[in-house]
Amino acid sequence: MQQWKKRGTYHSVLEAIQEMSGLTEEELLSPSHIEPNRIQNIPEAAECIRACAITQGMPVVIVGDYDADGITSTAILVKLLGHFGVRTKTIIPKRFTDGYGISESLIQGITNSLIITIDNGVSAIEPIRAAKAAGNTVIVLDHHLPQDTLPEADLIVDPHIFPEKNGYEHYCGAGLAYKLAEFLCASESSQQKKGLFFDLLVLACIGTLADVVPLTGDNRYLVIAGLRVINHKTWFYQLSSGIQAILNLADRPYDEDTIKFQIAPILNAAGRLYNAGSSSVLKALLSEDDTQSLVFASKMKQINEERKRLVTHWLTIAAAAAEEQSQTPLLTVCCPGMPEGILGILAGKLAESFHRPAFLFSSVMGNPELLKGSGRTYLDFDLSPLLPLISPYVETAGGHAGAAGITVSQAHYPQMVRAMVQYMEDNPLPEQEDVLYYDLDLSEDELPAALETLKSHAPYGQGVEKPVFALRNYCLVSKGTKTHRQMGKQQEHIKLFGRFADAVGFQLAEAYQSLGCPSTVDLLGSIGENTFRGVTSLQFQFHAIQASQEPLLP
Repeated sequence: MQQWKKRGTYHSVLEAIQEMSGLTEEELLSPSHIEPNRIQNIPEAAECIRACAITQGMPVVIVGDYDADGITSTAILVKLLGHFGVRTKTIIPKRFTDGYGISESLIQGITNSLIITIDNGVSAIEPIRAAKAAGNTVIVLDHHLPQDTLPEADLIVDPHIFPEKNGYEHYCGAGLAYKLAEFLCASESSQQKKGLFFDLLVLACIGTLADVVPLTGDNRYLVIAGLRVINHKTWFYQLSSGIQAILNLADRPYDEDTIKFQIAPILNAAGRLYNAGSSSVLKALLSEDDTQSLVFASKMKQINEERKRLVTHWLTIAAAAAEEQSQTPLLTVCCPGMPEGILGILAGKLAESFHRPAFLFSSVMGNPELLKGSGRTYLDFDLSPLLPLISPYVETAGGHAGAAGITVSQAHYPQMVRAMVQYMEDNPLPEQEDVLYYDLDLSEDELPAALETLKSHAPYGQGVEKPVFALRNYCLVSKGTKTHRQMGKQQEHIKLFGRFADAVGFQLAEAYQSLGCPSTVDLLGSIGENTFRGVTSLQFQFHAIQASQEPLLP
């Protein structure tokens, strides 16, 4: 039987938030704003841009990335330089044919220009050497971990190179682009830059949340400030029409979950399904035309719906194939024809469902002799040592502890799989207890106060996790003639009706029924809000359910 265990000795919601994050209440509520001159090479990068682009009129080329952070950070730089009258050329790599980051083919023919890489570049040794040989000035703005050798760029802004020389080191690409904008516009009055910085702040907020960097320090400051702009009735309508139209696709009020689970997937969807889809998303974010912005946003919404449909369809196929590997220590599933852009999403879902690392492969567009794969780990098992072991068999392999990307020929695929399985047999996953952990016990009448504490100390994310609550003796009440309702196309979800809050469990209708539909249950989950037809109500979202262990007193 599954056990629920409490971790920590927290006595209140606030204590749990503080102890889990390691932050004081002041650091949670009023995080430090780092002046941009405390980020190594930001002042020098700003002066280089001022001298080359603003004063001398040198052509500017911005090379971004195809994910939400790469697109929002590119948009920040385009808007920033446009503010100074500088027109820019943007290059967003095509996901399937270009791959991640700057490459020599992407910048071929560019000479005597200022090239700015954003959200990439710190590992691009040869492409940047080629760019310099062609007479270009190169500035790298990147937040990825540096290799042993740094590129020969004119300037590199990456706080991870020398963390001790930076006031804060955990920015994403959009955060670094915003710090550059702060420095370049420091001498302007608030009125001069007000409209521009509403856009830039919101873009930095979206990029930071989408890229799942720590929500501490200056990142936390940027996200809180960005959400304040988005939720301010007057300020929202001062945003550019493209940003407004995309934000209007999500539910109000906006919080960190709205951005992470509604806006970010919409920004990522086009690049997952179409080779040059992310370039269209950038156009949408930069649009200043109301009618055009609505058309762009509508199309992006349709693409995201198609992305969700494809994930559902291919997950069924991949899960069926994975069932045949029930005895293997990791999953290696090949599904020819699966869209390359959803491999990572589905690998993550398989890893969670089958409780082991999972690798999904599909045929490469235009080259059926090659397979491209994406891997996701399970729990905290480190995948990175596996990658050098398979290098004799693969074309490319890269990644980190939690995720990996692999390109391999059809001919060498079986050898690669054998090497991966052998590695897992030699380094097995630790024995797993059937245990779910939580942080604090609550009763239903404590939910409203707990919600207020949670809301006042938001946002939550990496580094500042929401506590997991055990809701004890949740007593169902009748609404009309029912105490609960099944939802979803397959009636797979369940909503339980309570006195102070309803409780929703996704994919848990069968679990509730298997208990015999008891009138009092214990739930494990989180506290939030649900807005329906303009009415917002408290809601408990649970991921585990048991019949109550302690009977209610009369």
